[in-house]
Amino acid sequence: MSETLQYWASVFNTLSIISNQQTPNYGDYLSIPECFNILMSVGNYSHAQMSMPSLQLEFGYNSRCMIAFSRRIVRHGIHEVEGDRC
Repeated sequence: MSETLQYWASVFNTLSIISNQQTPNYGDYLSIPECFNILMSVGNYSHAQMSMPSLQLEFGYNSRCMIAFSRRIVRHGIHEVEGDRC
């Protein structure tokens, strides 16, 4: 744990907001591979899907869902949905 903290001293060091947009599969190559990113989805919508093609996964990403993974290592994307999503 102490080795990780030298790279990531605070769990609240970055905040990004993507609102009502489909995101193509991508990796965040500026993230540190040893650290996890936490994605949270909020809004009034349903039937959202997140894909992680490098892991051959696709799963529900509805409102109030939280996912933690290394965005640098795992490519991911969100499919377009109807409604308000943030």
